[in-house]
Amino acid sequence: MRRIQQQRPNSKVGVVFPILVVFLFAVFTGLPEMVGFLRPIRPLLVLGSVGLIALALTGRFIKVAMSPIGKILLLFTLWFILCIPLAIWRGGSFNMFAEYWLKSFLAYVLTAGLISTVAQERKIFHTIAYAVATLACLALGFHYILHYISVDGRLSLPGSRYANANEMGWTLLIGLVFQGFLYLRGGTARKATAVVLMIPVFIAIAKTGSRGAVLGAGMLFLFVFFQASAGVRARLIVAVPILLVVLVLVVPSELRNRYTTLFKAEASMTAAQVDAFNSSEARLELLKDSILVTIKHPLFGVGPGNFMVAQSDLATARGEPYGLWRVTHNTYTELSSELGIPGLLIYLAFLFQCWRTLTTIVRRKHVSKDVRVMAQTLRAAFLVVVTVAFFDSYGYDANIPILAGLVTALSFIAQAQRASKNAPGKSAESSLPLPEADFEPAWSGPPY
Repeated sequence: MRRIQQQRPNSKVGVVFPILVVFLFAVFTGLPEMVGFLRPIRPLLVLGSVGLIALALTGRFIKVAMSPIGKILLLFTLWFILCIPLAIWRGGSFNMFAEYWLKSFLAYVLTAGLISTVAQERKIFHTIAYAVATLACLALGFHYILHYISVDGRLSLPGSRYANANEMGWTLLIGLVFQGFLYLRGGTARKATAVVLMIPVFIAIAKTGSRGAVLGAGMLFLFVFFQASAGVRARLIVAVPILLVVLVLVVPSELRNRYTTLFKAEASMTAAQVDAFNSSEARLELLKDSILVTIKHPLFGVGPGNFMVAQSDLATARGEPYGLWRVTHNTYTELSSELGIPGLLIYLAFLFQCWRTLTTIVRRKHVSKDVRVMAQTLRAAFLVVVTVAFFDSYGYDANIPILAGLVTALSFIAQAQRASKNAPGKSAESSLPLPEADFEPAWSGPPY
């Protein structure tokens, strides 16, 4: 097999690449929101703006926006804008665009545009792995050292974007995937580091009380188990039961009760179980109402961020004193009710394109082992996304576009490696003394 030529970073982009490292570390830890004197400065906005200016000067902004994934996200953005003047509360929809989706789209462009080499992509994988471990340690520190306990007893990080336990739970779960990459592609010391980092993340996920995150973790385990080599499967069979026992011991009884009650009530329920069941009942009502809103407004929906208003109107029409005033707790019906069926279909096309791109990379013969394992890691992350999306509203969340940015950057890297497969003379990244991957390709076949 011919060697894959090692890539050189784009000199202009390489200068500002550290901005992306700091930006993503800040996003996945939530630190800027917690440090009081940083809030007025808005460091994420400053970092993002500098990075986007650099991309515009190098021309990579257009390259990223015109990629297959970028085009679909642009289409989704245009549809989003089109739905704003047709919303039942235009001010709320405009705020949702300016404060959430626009920043999420720009985070995609920033992530995809500031990565040009395997080494840089690997650095970002490691950054996310360390960032979520920091997030878990911060939250556990608030809990055990400062004795902070939320009203419902669930772990969260007050004063940050992770003040919501569900948001924190699914972010930790995504980060766990990148810690898995740290383990798979590292030597003995890095493998040990990855295991140490996973411990607080596992504990923190369990303590969030997020049933969606737990179900997502189960799906992640099945994916890893069936994609892994025989040796890794054997280690998982031994390690997972031990891990479950440990988590049961460290999780408070009220959270254990929350996990045991998902869909039905029993006469002998404890107070904590009743609260958890009532939460499930409320989610079921929200799901039904979001489907009803979709049926009533199938083309443009009720406007981004307006489901709570529409649900309150439905509740009042039924004779109820007030609505639940909560989000749909389902990403797919969030999009269909607020952006109509076309908005949902565009978003599903976006997710499918991300998966398709990653599958293409896995199938390619002329890419390095690191690139192939990165693609499998991102597929695991997207499997988490599509699973947890059934249990909460993440349609405008920045985490998913950031993952998509990593996919786009990886596709550019894979294309460059394929184009340079016949280039003579330079040392190959595939010939570096890296350990063999512990994953097996999910599909075999010719390069796409």
